[in-house]
Amino acid sequence: MELALIRHTRCDVAEGTCYGHLDVPLAGSAVADIELTLSRVPPVDLVFSSPSRRCHALAQALANRDACELRVRDDLRELHFGSWEGLRWSDIPRTLSDAWAEDPWNNAPPNGESENQLWQRAAHVAEELRQLEATMRVAVVSHGGPLRHLRCLLTGSPASERWRWSSACGEVTLIAARVLTAS
Repeated sequence: MELALIRHTRCDVAEGTCYGHLDVPLAGSAVADIELTLSRVPPVDLVFSSPSRRCHALAQALANRDACELRVRDDLRELHFGSWEGLRWSDIPRTLSDAWAEDPWNNAPPNGESENQLWQRAAHVAEELRQLEATMRVAVVSHGGPLRHLRCLLTGSPASERWRWSSACGEVTLIAARVLTAS
C-alpha cells in the first residue's frame, strides 16, 4: 500500500486557541491552500477523512480529483480538549494545563480525552487500513494528533515516539508499503 498522511489546511482561528474538536472554519485562503496541497498528493484510490470541515473540504476535493471513494471516520478527529475547547491556551489555569502536560498519555483535560484514548481511536483506523489490498493507494486527511499516532501505529514505532513527528497545515507525508506493519 502507498499511503499519504495529510494534515488539513490552515484554519480561521485566533492564534493560541485550543480548538481540538471544535469545527472551526478554514482560512480565507482555503481554495488556494487546498489546491497547493492537492498538487503534492499522488493519485489515490481511496480517501479517509476526519468529519471536521477543516479536513473534509480537502478530502472531498481529493476524492473528486481522483474519482474515488471518501470514507469519513470519527476516529480521525483531533484530541478532545473538553472544557478547554475554544479557550486561549493562556486563559487555561496553569495548574490544570501543567498537570495535563506532565502526562498527556494518561491525563485528560476536564471533560476531554487522554492521548491513550486518541491512540485507541487511531488504532481502529490503522486496522482498517491494514485490511485493504496491498496495491491500494490511500490518503488519510486528519489532524496533527491522530496523524502522529497513526504514523506510529502503521510503522511499528512505539507511542513514545509520537512527538518526534509533526506536520504543518497542508503538509503531505508519504509512507511506502514496505514500512507498514501488522498489529
